[in-house]
Amino acid sequence: MRILLVIDSFFTGGAEFSTLELFGFLKDSGVEICVCKTKDMHPQYDPEVFGLDKNSIFTLPQKGFWEKRKALQKIIAEFKPDVVHSVLFNANLMVRTIRLFDGSFMHLESLVNHTYSANRLKEPGVTKYKLEIYRWLDIITSFLGTDHFHPNGFSVAEHYQKKLHISPKKMTVVQRGRKADRYEVAPLLKSEFGIDENQLVLINVARQEYQKGQDVLLDAMALLPQSVLDKIHLLIVGREGKATSLLQQQVLKNKINTNVTFLGHRTDIPALLNMSDVFVFPSRFEGLPGVLIEAEASGLPIICTHLSMMLEVVEANQNALTFEINNATQLAEAIAQLVTDATLRERFAKKSKEIFIENFQIESVNKKMFDLYQKLAPATN
Repeated sequence: MRILLVIDSFFTGGAEFSTLELFGFLKDSGVEICVCKTKDMHPQYDPEVFGLDKNSIFTLPQKGFWEKRKALQKIIAEFKPDVVHSVLFNANLMVRTIRLFDGSFMHLESLVNHTYSANRLKEPGVTKYKLEIYRWLDIITSFLGTDHFHPNGFSVAEHYQKKLHISPKKMTVVQRGRKADRYEVAPLLKSEFGIDENQLVLINVARQEYQKGQDVLLDAMALLPQSVLDKIHLLIVGREGKATSLLQQQVLKNKINTNVTFLGHRTDIPALLNMSDVFVFPSRFEGLPGVLIEAEASGLPIICTHLSMMLEVVEANQNALTFEINNATQLAEAIAQLVTDATLRERFAKKSKEIFIENFQIESVNKKMFDLYQKLAPATN
């Protein structure tokens, strides 16, 4: 079986991480793989960390869409894949336009976000008109150029059934997973970050963008009574983005700079998670949030927005406190509750580990994806 992956980039994000982990598994399983990136972006994941051979990875020419498409066509003609698996919008669109005229492969497309969520309309640069243009382009090209879809969660599947009118019969939901041993590492020391040993560490892992809602988290920090604020230190971990400067200004404005540290992009997330006491995730929309799975693998109590995709991963009031989107007051109350109740933290932490072991071990996820490829591949023979 030959599988070609086409992905926008190896930029640090949940979709990229999960896909690279999957293709490392496929290589180890004897599948012939080839990987194409439409562009280079930094910071990015090192594919060799996932067991991938750099000789099987290609970056398309850094020119226009049609030049890239022509180069990808040549790779497809030479590699002769049974399945071309595309991830993220630019890659999806490119493969769709090729599949329209080339029936030699099956096109499998991953759906990894709530792209047309109403919550996006407040995102800088996004307008209702622009989102509708993209949606109709998505509808037409996906109908004509995609054979099967892989939503990474049930809420994602429902979103695209509604927004793109995709038939459930053309979808196979396979959720994300993580390797358990990746999170069985020694914690870093709080002193490395100037954090008092008696303080609890709250951690947020996400790129600094409107979508991820760190502005709501910083507003919630400012609402905490001083007696609670003195007990905590917040680490914001993830690559800088469009919201970075505003977030840094917000920290200074709210006078919480001694309680917040921006760490930027890191490659030692498991060790940071194991140093932390509470995972906080105020995102406004997601696909299936892999970082929540990582928090559960690390046995952390969780605070997150009360959204359908979050509730696929966490169990409200069992291992997580949830709050309504954009509600800093509710988030502050949840933080205060977990900070002041050690027994609750311990109970949530234990339940997080149980949920991870039962639902999100990478081995079962990889097997489901392998079975899906095998189901699609014979149709090309």
